[in-house]
Amino acid sequence: MSANHPMTMRQPNEHSKVSLSPLQTLQLILIPMLGIVLGLRLYLHLVKVQHVYPGGYLVHHLFWGVLILIPATFLLAFDPGKKAAIFCRMLLGIGSGMVLDEVVYLVVTKGGDDDYVSRISLVGSIVFLSLAVILLLILYKLKRERFNKL
Repeated sequence: MSANHPMTMRQPNEHSKVSLSPLQTLQLILIPMLGIVLGLRLYLHLVKVQHVYPGGYLVHHLFWGVLILIPATFLLAFDPGKKAAIFCRMLLGIGSGMVLDEVVYLVVTKGGDDDYVSRISLVGSIVFLSLAVILLLILYKLKRERFNKL
């Protein structure tokens, strides 16, 4: 393949490299992920469950999370600049939190208002978030070890 061919592997130049530390990456994902779930749960438990019906269709925050998560992930895959990488990592945390919070609610319950504030929904959210936090901490530790060797 020639150097001008679109499939040629090129080294990123200094302007395209994102130099965020593993700790920064962990914080940019973890804090928004936990914050959005805490905010949603507090609002929905203390105020009231209020569903959104755009175009007459019920849209749970899991779906809003997917709509945030997919573009952020795709953008991260193409090595954005530093500001975009920071923003995308935050969106990754927000979208992941929204998805993880509702998985058990939508799979295990009938999906009613009372089901969202049920014990099974809350425990399921905590379990999935805990697994996500554990995975993030493992990835952080692995990346930190490689980062420190540089």
